[in-house]
Amino acid sequence: MNESSQTVGRPDPAASSALSLSLVIPAYNEGGRLDDGVARLRAAIAAGAIAPETTEFVVVDDGSTDDTTARAGALFSSFPHVRLLRLPENHGKGGAVRAGVAVASAPIIAFADADMAIDPGQVPQFVLALAEADLAIGSRAASGASVNRPSLRRSLMNRAFNRLVNTLTNVSLDDTQCGFKAFRAPVAKLLFHCSVTERFAFDVEILSLARKFGLDIAEVPVQWLRVQGSQIRPWADARSMAGDVFRASRGAASATPVPTLAVKTPGAAAPEADTSSWGAALFRVLPPGLPVLRGSDGGLLVLCPLMSDPEVEATATRIIERCPGAALERNAMTVARLCELAPLSLTWDDDTISPEGAARAPR
Repeated sequence: MNESSQTVGRPDPAASSALSLSLVIPAYNEGGRLDDGVARLRAAIAAGAIAPETTEFVVVDDGSTDDTTARAGALFSSFPHVRLLRLPENHGKGGAVRAGVAVASAPIIAFADADMAIDPGQVPQFVLALAEADLAIGSRAASGASVNRPSLRRSLMNRAFNRLVNTLTNVSLDDTQCGFKAFRAPVAKLLFHCSVTERFAFDVEILSLARKFGLDIAEVPVQWLRVQGSQIRPWADARSMAGDVFRASRGAASATPVPTLAVKTPGAAAPEADTSSWGAALFRVLPPGLPVLRGSDGGLLVLCPLMSDPEVEATATRIIERCPGAALERNAMTVARLCELAPLSLTWDDDTISPEGAARAPR
């Protein structure tokens, strides 16, 4: 997240532990459309699809020049868990979503467009898909999807864009640009750390990285309603989006290596030690949403994506203080190295994700 961004309404740690879903909502000059989007959210809440008591709403104002921040503050003021971020300048949708993912604290992280063109009442379907997959993406092309008020010009652009994407990448998906995607939290934080595309084609890079990391992608058919006032300019943005796709496919843009903490378990030096209880203690110490890989030596490699140096150091200190016998080595891992380790199997604790949306903690 941009260091000079402003955050309002940050929940306390005790509240964060009860969360099941973080919904990131990027918004750029959306002051005039937020009312309708929040009305759709409230309808989903009334239908029981979203539980506000366990849902964190992360609204990211991407350097708007209108009253987006003030309007969002008023509309979301009645929700119990809200984070309102304002970026000092416009970064693009990908940059705004990345900022939201960086601060999200629930075990499932999703993002949705501010107009809620994808029916938010479908959240349980995405949560159910994450019981078997690492990420779940909405698809307007999947069997069972419905598109109301279609635009011929936009439909043609989407088809051409997806054809280009599948030609240049190994994504092999029919709808990469649908505005609702959900992730297990460690997956979201890792993918967004490793991505650099900030504008509308960021979805392509995220999905391409997921394929390279060997992650499972589920497609969820969605109900989509075209809403007037979209920020996408079908023809004006086509060239820049095509350029982003090309750069993502060639790996021209390099991401910052992911900070890592290699943790040597006591069991590696003392076989008689209770490594299961030690491992459980480690997971209790880690900030929510950190991906963890198991090493071939029996140790654990804690990845620290989207974290500042002080945050990484604080995590290392907590591990040393609260996990007796822990030995740490700080390093970093490149995207290329992560690809070599694919398929990645991120280690979470033993709690499960329920279809009802009561996601507790990653597996």
